Amino acid sequence: MTTIPEFSPGCFGSAVAFKKEDTVCRACPFAEMCEPAHMEAQTALRERYGIRTTQQVLSDAKQQREAEKAARQAAKDPATLVLPKKTQDLIDRLDRGNYDVKGKFSRGENPFGQSMRFMQIVGHLLIHLKNARLDRQLLAAAFVKKLEWQQGTADAHARMAIQALEHIGAITNNDGVIALKG
Repeated sequence: MTTIPEFSPGCFGSAVAFKKEDTVCRACPFAEMCEPAHMEAQTALRERYGIRTTQQVLSDAKQQREAEKAARQAAKDPATLVLPKKTQDLIDRLDRGNYDVKGKFSRGENPFGQSMRFMQIVGHLLIHLKNARLDRQLLAAAFVKKLEWQQGTADAHARMAIQALEHIGAITNNDGVIALKG
């Protein structure tokens, strides 16, 4: 507790009245003793009523932004993605079939053979169109032309193929444009 000096003004040590740069406070002969008393009173009020300083608020906001950024980064990790059921079924089928997708792609081979015609088309396009802009729309157009599918079916299978190949780490997806990894 700060001792109030004799003949000091009524605002001495006030949590809200003291302003170091104010002309009245600068001219006051008690200013040097008032500042520590002001800080003490301000701290006591903040503790009593749970008031946070600007620095505390900014620090908390920064920590929250960093936590959100970390969560977004974690969501990009293929192991933590929650996949649609049909995409998960396709991944399970690739696992059961021992396709060695990444290995065969790295050797320039199409890993899908004749077993999954739509995936064979995806593999062919990934291997042979390395310098072209390969995206979901192009895959769907290839499915419509080669497999004579309806546009909705082709779009769904193109999306499913991209999600599955991205999940297993065979391709990169940069704003919808896909390419083989490495």
